[in-house]
Amino acid sequence: MVVVAPFSAVDPERRKSGEAADVVKRRRLPLSEVAPEDEKLAQALAYWQSKRRNDLLPSRKDIDIVDLRPLIGFMHIVEVVDAAAGQFRFRLHGTRVRLGQSFSDNVVENISSKAMREAALEDYRSVCFTGVPCYQHVVALVDYVQYSYSRLIVPMATDGRAVDALLICINPRKFSDFSL
Repeated sequence: MVVVAPFSAVDPERRKSGEAADVVKRRRLPLSEVAPEDEKLAQALAYWQSKRRNDLLPSRKDIDIVDLRPLIGFMHIVEVVDAAAGQFRFRLHGTRVRLGQSFSDNVVENISSKAMREAALEDYRSVCFTGVPCYQHVVALVDYVQYSYSRLIVPMATDGRAVDALLICINPRKFSDFSL
């Protein structure tokens, strides 16, 4: 879905050969295993958990973006229009997250990279249907540029049950054991 500043460009020989098609790989990890390098994501998860009442999901109104200051610029709020139909709309798009286009008040279906769009839709739907946060490591090759980041996706629900918004937090980083 979202991509942060690139960590390296694709080898020019690979580009010439045409073998550098868009690819997105995600590794989902247990929430209990948030890496020390992802401390900001752990703080966002703890904040989200603190807003839960009686095992219900917090609503969008319960989440104050200012309370997540360390992640400002690296987070999104996505409205769930119709999860089953794959309709999601960006209400807030982190200004430090790049994908070569602006997504503020835009829909996920407009992400130009098919691989990135399909991965985002799959991950967003999963969180919507389960109501369970998702912590991932992501590596991607989009338009001949490689990206690497950790991502936390947490659900929000006005009624505490039916997910109607997602908070997505990004932490750019490299992985020693996960690459394309």
